[in-house]
Amino acid sequence: MKSSLWTRLLLALTALKILGAAAGFAWTRGLIPEAGESTVLSPGLLCLIMLAFAAVGLFLITSGRGDDRALDLGAFFLILATPFANRPLQAVVEGAQPVWAWPAFALYVASPDAFLAWFLWSFTQKFPHSVSSFRVQRLLLWGRRVALVAGVAGFAWQIGRLLVRLGGAATPAALLPPKPSYEFYGPLLLVTIPAFVMLVWRTRGAAGEEGRRARLFVAALVVGIAPLFLQIVVEALIPPYKAVMNVDDRRFTFAKVVLFPCLLSVLFTTTYAVVVGHLLNVRLIARKALQYALARYSAIGLAVIPLIAIAYYLYENQTQPLREIFSGPHLPLLGSSAAVGLAALRYRKTLLDSIDRHFFREQYDARQTLTLLVERIRATHGVLDLANLLCREADLALHPESVSLMAFEPRSGLLADPKVRGRRLDASSALASLVASASEPLTVDLADSRSPLAKLPEKDRHWLVDSGFRLVAPILARDGSLLGLIGLGEKKSGLPFFKEDRQLLRAIASSAAWVLELEQSRSLGSSHKSWQEPVDREAALPFPEPAATAAELAKECPNCGRLYASYTVFCSQCSRRLEPSHVPYVLPGKFRFERRIGIGGMGVVYRGTDLSLGRAVAAKTLRRVSPEDAMRLRREARTAAAVSHPHLAPVYGMETWQGTPILVMELLEGGTLTQRLEKRRLEAVETVALGIAMAEALEHLHASDILHRDIKPSNIGYTRDGVPKLMDFGIARVMFDLRRDTEVPSPDDPEDDSALPPTSLWHHTPTSATVSKQLVGTLSYLSPEALNGQPADTSFDLWSLAIVLYECLLGRKIFSGGDIHQLMNRIRHGRVPEFAQVLPEHDELLGDFFRSALHRAIGRRPASAREFRERLAVVRLGLA
Repeated sequence: MKSSLWTRLLLALTALKILGAAAGFAWTRGLIPEAGESTVLSPGLLCLIMLAFAAVGLFLITSGRGDDRALDLGAFFLILATPFANRPLQAVVEGAQPVWAWPAFALYVASPDAFLAWFLWSFTQKFPHSVSSFRVQRLLLWGRRVALVAGVAGFAWQIGRLLVRLGGAATPAALLPPKPSYEFYGPLLLVTIPAFVMLVWRTRGAAGEEGRRARLFVAALVVGIAPLFLQIVVEALIPPYKAVMNVDDRRFTFAKVVLFPCLLSVLFTTTYAVVVGHLLNVRLIARKALQYALARYSAIGLAVIPLIAIAYYLYENQTQPLREIFSGPHLPLLGSSAAVGLAALRYRKTLLDSIDRHFFREQYDARQTLTLLVERIRATHGVLDLANLLCREADLALHPESVSLMAFEPRSGLLADPKVRGRRLDASSALASLVASASEPLTVDLADSRSPLAKLPEKDRHWLVDSGFRLVAPILARDGSLLGLIGLGEKKSGLPFFKEDRQLLRAIASSAAWVLELEQSRSLGSSHKSWQEPVDREAALPFPEPAATAAELAKECPNCGRLYASYTVFCSQCSRRLEPSHVPYVLPGKFRFERRIGIGGMGVVYRGTDLSLGRAVAAKTLRRVSPEDAMRLRREARTAAAVSHPHLAPVYGMETWQGTPILVMELLEGGTLTQRLEKRRLEAVETVALGIAMAEALEHLHASDILHRDIKPSNIGYTRDGVPKLMDFGIARVMFDLRRDTEVPSPDDPEDDSALPPTSLWHHTPTSATVSKQLVGTLSYLSPEALNGQPADTSFDLWSLAIVLYECLLGRKIFSGGDIHQLMNRIRHGRVPEFAQVLPEHDELLGDFFRSALHRAIGRRPASAREFRERLAVVRLGLA
C-alpha cells in the first residue's frame, strides 16, 4: 500500500473516529443501554477492545514503514476497531449540544470498516514474502479489486442510507436508528472470507523456519477472526439461523463464550508473531524496544503486584481480628506473596540490569570497551598505532562492517588512512569542510534529502559510498581545525547507532585529537599548518603512503587482458603496449585486479584476488551510477549474499570505485554457457540436466523473493569441475531501473549481453534508431508478458530459462536478426520454431516439454520453478 493519498485519508478518518468514540465514552461515562436491551459485553470492556485493536494497528503502521505487509495488517486491525466506536458516538449524538452532535454524527455516518476486506486482500497479496505464480497473482489481484469495489459500495451505501432520512429532521439525533446497524457487513464479509482461504493456501508450502512461523500466525489469525465473520455472514444469508440465534439471547451467549475470546486472542498472537517471531519487518529498534518494555514492566510487576494484592486483602478484611487474618488457609499464600514481593524489591536493580544486559548487550559491551579506549588512546605512539588500537576496539565494541581513521597530513593537505585501506580525501573539499563544522558525528544517509551530506558535490558523495561509512565523526584541534575523522560502517547487527554510541565516539575523537596534534607538532616542529592553508602536495607522509597505483587507473593489455600498475609500459606476456584501464590496479584494502576475462553488456569481468582472504574472485564492473544508486546496489548485493545454493554463484559483496559499482562473486573457471555453445550444441541429456540444475536454483531464488530477470547463456557459468551455476542474481532489480540510457549493439551483433530496456519502452512503439538500440540484446530472452509491460513474476524467469535450453539444442538464437519491429512482434506472439521441424532427431518428450514451457498462453506453461523442474525430471527418465 505505499501510502496513496486516499489510503492516508481513510486511515486518518479511522483514527479520528476511534478518538471521537473514546472521547464520547469518557464524556458519557459509559453507555447505559435502554431498558430491556441486552449487550454482549459491558460498555467499558467494548471500549477497551476498540483501543486495544487500534493500538496494535497503529504499532504495525508506525513501526512497519519498510514493510508493506505490516502496513496492510496494521490498517486491517485499525479498521477492525471501528465497529466498536458507533455506540459511544451514538450516545454523544443523542446527548450533546448541536455543536458537538453534528461532528459526532459525521463520524458515526463514516464507515471506513467497509474497506476491511480490501486491506486484508492487500495483506494476503504480499504475505508470505515470496514470489507467486502468475495464476495466483492474477487471482489475488482480482480479489483485491473486488474488495475495493465492495468497500466503496458499502461506504456509499451507509452514508446514503442515513442521509436519505434527512427530510425535515432538525437534529442529528432524529436521523439515527435506535441502534447501530451492520446490515452491509454480510455481503462485505462474504468478500473477506476468501482472503483467509487464500492466506492458508499461500502459506501451506512455505519452507523453513519462517514458513513454519507464517503458518502458525495465519492459523491463529483465521481461528481468531473467521468465526466472528462467519457468524455475521451466516446470519445475513440464512434467516432461519438468525431466528434460532435470537431465541433466549443465544447470540450473546455464543459471542461471550466463543467469538470475543477468539477475537481478543488475535491481539496476543499477532504481537507475539511480530515482536518475538520477527514475522514482519517492523523496525528493529521498535521491536527491540517493545520486547524490552514487556520484560522490564513484567519484572516491576513481579515486585509490585504481590504487595498490592496483600494490601487489598488487608483492606477487605480490615474489620477482622489480626489472628484470623494471618491464620487459616490464606497464610501460605500471604507468606509466599510477601516473600516474592520483598525479594523482587530487594534485588530489583540486579534484575533490571540483567534485563538491560540481555536486550542491549551490544550497548553494554560498547560502553565498557569504548570507555576504556578513551583512557588507552593517550598511551599510543604514532598515528599508525592509534589507528590500529581504535579500529580494533571499535570493531569489538560496535561490530561495524568497517572502521577507519583518516588523519590529516599538513604537508600534502590530504586525509589518509594510516592502515592504507581506503581512498584519500582532499582536506579542502566540501565534505571535509562539512565534517569540520559538525558539532557531532554525521549520519551518512544520501537518500535523505534533508541531510546536509546529500547536498555535497557528487565526487564527495562517491567518496562516502566508496568508503562504506554510515557514521562520520570529526577529530578537531584546539583551534577548531580538522585533524582527521573516524568513519564507521553499518552495524553488522542491523541496529542503528544510538545516542550513547555517538557520545562515546565524540569522546574518542577528542582523545584522538591530542595524539594527532602531538604527532603533527613532532613531524613539523613549530611550522604547523592548518588544513585551510596552502600545502605542498608532493611532500612525503609521515605514515605509510598508499601504493601509487591505489587511486590511479591500472594499465591493461588490449591483447591478453592482463592488468599492471599505472607506471608499466609494456605487457610482460605479449610485449604489447599497455592502455589505460577502467579500474584501479588495487582497490585499497579490498582486492587486486589481475586480468580481464570477459566483456558483457553490463560491464567488464576481471579475475582478481581478495586481499583480506587471499582467494581468487571474479569482479564485474557495472555501468557508472549515482551515489544514491550505488548505495541501493550495496543493499541488494547484501541481500543476495545471504542466499546460498549449489547452483548459484555466491555473491561476496559489492564495492564501488568513483561511481563504478563492482560486484564481487565466485570465480567460475569453467567458462560460461555462451562459450560452450560457440564450440558445439549440447546433447539432450546435457540440456535436461542443465535445465534441472537451473530450475533448482530458481526455485531457491523465488522462495527468497528474488527474481533474476536476466537469464541468458552468458549468465550461466561452470566451475572447474563442470558444475553449472547461475550468476548475476540479486542485482537485476536495481540495474533494470538504471539502464534507460544504455547504448547497446545492433540486433545483428552475435554477443547478446546487452542491457535490458526499461519497462516503459517494452510497450512503446519504436520510431527511431535510438529506441531500436535500446530494445535489443537481452530482449531475445524476454517473455511476451515482459515485453507487454506486465508486472514481473516467476513466469519471466521460467520463459527465459526455457529459451536458453531450446537454444542449447538448436545451437543458435531463437529470436535474433531482422527488423526490430518484427523481432518484437515475434516475441509478443510467442512465435517459437516448431520443435518437430527444427529438431526432428530428438525425443518427442522434449518436444512436448518445450511446447508447454514456451506456449503463448501463460496458463499452459509451468506455474513455478518446482513444476518446471518436475517436468524436466520426467523427460530425463524418458531419455534414460
